[in-house]
Amino acid sequence: MFKSVRLRQILAVLFAFALIASACGGGSSDSEDTSTAVDTDEEPETEDDDPPEADGTADENADGSDLVTEDPDAIQSGGVLRIGIEADPSALNPTKSAFAAGGVLMGTAIFDTLVAFDENNQWVPNLSESWTSNEDFTSWVMTLRPGVTFSDGAPLDADAVLANLNAQLSDALIGLLLKPAFDEDNPFEKIDDLTVRITPKGSNSAIPTYFTTQLGMMASPLWLEASEEDRGLDQLPIGAGPFVIESRVQDSVTRIERNESWWRTDQEVFLDAVEFYPNNQENTRADQLLAGDLEMNHATDADSILRLREEDGISRIEDDSGEEFFLIFNTETAPFDDLRVRQAATHAFPRAEYTEFIMRGSNSPAETIFADGLDYHVDTIEQATDQPELAEPLISAYCSEVPESCTDGRVDIEYQYNGPSLSLDDIAGVIGSAWAPFFNITTQVVPQDDFILEVVLGQFDVTTFRYHGQIEPEVERAFLSCSTVGAISINFSRYCSAERDVLLDAQRETTDQAERIDLWRQIQEDIDASRQYLLISHINWMVAADESVNGICDAQTADGVKLRCSLNGSWYLPQIWLAQ
Repeated sequence: MFKSVRLRQILAVLFAFALIASACGGGSSDSEDTSTAVDTDEEPETEDDDPPEADGTADENADGSDLVTEDPDAIQSGGVLRIGIEADPSALNPTKSAFAAGGVLMGTAIFDTLVAFDENNQWVPNLSESWTSNEDFTSWVMTLRPGVTFSDGAPLDADAVLANLNAQLSDALIGLLLKPAFDEDNPFEKIDDLTVRITPKGSNSAIPTYFTTQLGMMASPLWLEASEEDRGLDQLPIGAGPFVIESRVQDSVTRIERNESWWRTDQEVFLDAVEFYPNNQENTRADQLLAGDLEMNHATDADSILRLREEDGISRIEDDSGEEFFLIFNTETAPFDDLRVRQAATHAFPRAEYTEFIMRGSNSPAETIFADGLDYHVDTIEQATDQPELAEPLISAYCSEVPESCTDGRVDIEYQYNGPSLSLDDIAGVIGSAWAPFFNITTQVVPQDDFILEVVLGQFDVTTFRYHGQIEPEVERAFLSCSTVGAISINFSRYCSAERDVLLDAQRETTDQAERIDLWRQIQEDIDASRQYLLISHINWMVAADESVNGICDAQTADGVKLRCSLNGSWYLPQIWLAQ
């Protein structure tokens, strides 16, 4: 099997893009923001509790550490903010590197994005100044803000934007994700120094949402050119964001410092520097936060979430409106190419036990790819878990017809996940016990880079994964379409539905929100019927900070539009200040 380092790195970008492709409806969606700040005086949620009301505001911490700064005169400049992140990106080149949660956090601080999403989940210009389209959304014009420069002095103009976008689109593998959305012959065109025409593939009313993601992170064209000659420069990026990179030791610490020439004259960068410390052991990061070795941390595991909910002096934001945690079945090869086997695995999944012993009130169960409270959520879909009596006849019939895939009346499978991870070990144990009467399970724990590679090459039977569930779903289409199934597939389950493709095309062509909601209902019903996934939970990302950290939810655009505070474990940094 071909496993060059280069291939692993650029495949990792596709996986990271799946995690960060969070977007929002531009002017048409009224999606409810289900992120919420949790007051430290509250009792931890239980499974029987109603979810906290999502009003898009942040509550004041009991110790006085505000998520929103009420008194501007209290703001203090200076200090170094230390942040614990779950993993370090392989590099920091937005045209080539893998940006999961930690990479997005760093990338947004160094590069910023052309488009952002506001507190009401509407896309808004950020580095860009405006977006206009023709009547049928087959052509978009983006105008840049005048006077924006990169930290090396290069202008952020149309040529710089084209250098970034063409680098991503022409990449052999990142292009797999982007090409389904953009015109093949002339996707990006310079109109003048500050204006770019963007041509989608067909009609697309949600094109600006793509530029809230890594695609919208702009790097200096001078640095991009130099990095082609010296790949070591991928670790030392140059952008137009509020911070510049000072030093980086892979998998140890990355330090960024205030960009003294940041173009945002309306916004002071309060921090002197930010340091990022990667550690894939969730409990260790929580220990470091509580011991004062970190000021901020993000977490998704139940142990950390439940523990930090109970700690005094910790401000917390919890958000489950983004990605999902689920099992992917490889529908292209035996045994999961047979619908009966996928159905049996679903019926035998121990939802109640999983909820009680793994989630423990830290996350909410998932039946679809959109969280409860979002426009596109469908509450009529149930995956028929916790019904092992329905699995037995399906397995019996399959093994009678395909005995070469079975041993002793049970189906032979490989269950895969990336690690090492104590939480994923526990999950594998719970699922494995419930599946044991029906499946002979070989467990594979695969390091992250190899794990991503094996998933996109289809070298797995069933695997845990984390993505989907975006607020504006257009960016999801590449992960659900027949067009992205191939030798290298970013439709990770490799399930092709021609009927679904028709629906996916239709949803991007309309601006009628009621029509889009109905189309996405049909798409989710098609996903459910295919049993290509077994949805487990809506990932609850907790962003936690000690009492010295202020202004977490103060971020605004240059136009004074308040931005969404946090999504998928990433947030904005220039507006944060430390009480000294």
